[in-house]
Amino acid sequence: MRICLNLDPSRLLRWHLWLAEALAEVPGNEVSCALVAGRRPLPLVCRLLLELERLVYGFRGKSAVDPVDAALRRLPPPPADQVDVVIDLSGLGSLPAARRVLTPVFNGAPGEIGVMAAWVNNQDLVVELHDTARPLWPWTARLASADHEVLAMRLDSALSCAVPLILKALREETGSTTHGISGPRKAVPSFGALSALARATGTVASKAIGALDILARGGRMWGIGWRFDESASLLDKGEAGFRVLTGNADSYLADPFPFRHQGQAFIFVEQFLYSRNRGCIAVVAVNRDGTAGAPRIVVEEPHHLSYPFVFEQDGQIWMIPESGAARNVSLYRAVEFPYRWTREACLMEGIEGYDTTPLCHEGGFWFFVSPRLWRSTAWDTLSLYHAESLAGSWTPHAANPIVIDAGLSRPAGAVIRHGGRAMRPVQDCARGYGGAVTFCQIDALGASEFAQTPVGRIWSGAFGCHTYNRRSGLEVIDLFGHVRGLREVTTAYRVLVPNAPVSGARGISEPYGQLVSLPVSRPD
Repeated sequence: MRICLNLDPSRLLRWHLWLAEALAEVPGNEVSCALVAGRRPLPLVCRLLLELERLVYGFRGKSAVDPVDAALRRLPPPPADQVDVVIDLSGLGSLPAARRVLTPVFNGAPGEIGVMAAWVNNQDLVVELHDTARPLWPWTARLASADHEVLAMRLDSALSCAVPLILKALREETGSTTHGISGPRKAVPSFGALSALARATGTVASKAIGALDILARGGRMWGIGWRFDESASLLDKGEAGFRVLTGNADSYLADPFPFRHQGQAFIFVEQFLYSRNRGCIAVVAVNRDGTAGAPRIVVEEPHHLSYPFVFEQDGQIWMIPESGAARNVSLYRAVEFPYRWTREACLMEGIEGYDTTPLCHEGGFWFFVSPRLWRSTAWDTLSLYHAESLAGSWTPHAANPIVIDAGLSRPAGAVIRHGGRAMRPVQDCARGYGGAVTFCQIDALGASEFAQTPVGRIWSGAFGCHTYNRRSGLEVIDLFGHVRGLREVTTAYRVLVPNAPVSGARGISEPYGQLVSLPVSRPD
């Protein structure tokens, strides 16, 4: 496929290079570059603000909007005749002759200025990919941001996720259109220097307050909630009280996974140690009388660990913790449960994946995982991998990423069965990390298909929540907010309205059959 990037010579940015490199990696693709005659550079005040953020927040590494003129200018020009696809990243000027045109639009505006306008107006990020092959139906994704108040993070998140959306559209749609037809173009919003600078001042002030809050260790943090009830789950009752357990002045607790062994109940958690600036895996023994032991670290690595997915298989007890910082998915085995573990195998290498959630289905194994792509957050994309056995060769799903949606992507716990349905807890990060947990019914799962429907949601009042699990009558959640000193919290589950939007791969033709999860939680 012959693909041409249509670029503004005043905005030759790193995310354009990410896209060019990703396109070139696909066998059969030829990538070229056309520079438009006009220029619409990023506003100077935005450049100044980005540099200010680098100084204040200590940002390091490659940003999505770093200029990379030389690398992009080395791309060959488009051929004299028609190309197959033009990806218009300039938002202005004429286009090379092409059978198909893709135009990414951020919150109604082409180019990075749309992300900036959304930031100024405190709007959620939405990217629409207008496609002349389907002019009435743009490809759409809702995007997360690591911090809504920091422009650099919003740009990195939005522009990183635009790349897989473009790749997905090219892979899944092969139709053509009449030459010369392009997608709808919307006016670029503008905003003045004063509003941007006022926003910057407020941002720096709020981040300074947040830093003091963390230093005081009395601000918002994570804790876990737990309850015993073998007769009914939160999903059955609609509302339930949870006992709250927090870390001490040196740590916080999150990502709870329950497990019962020889009559004793345990909760495995991430224990984040402030002194080491990384998470470890700890275990807490809990009793039916409401008492809980102190967290005890059982797995520690030189890199961050969290999301300790514990399950039993083939007579052994296993754990797959999240180890995205090490760019792998590792399998640990209990040598002396629950306190001694050994790293048994590396299941996948070279993937910066987060919250890996295994599922056994129709004799095979699946991994739900949220990858971090370039400078994205890993909160708004979901990928699937399949293998014949747990230690087998893992194959990516044909439609990866199967979901690009900040509210319906990242796993939030083991798949459960409730009311005869297989339901996947997911993190709602649309307004920030750890906002809430939504339950999605799995409608289809196969080598070339996946579909899910949101059916319910956990509400914890003023507290955020991003994990839910239940096993052997022990039900756990986590909480984000002012949890220090909190003893109990009441949490609610609400069924969502029928006909909620479906997120997933297109082309589903068969109903979803019976599904059994590895450590399947059974609230009913």
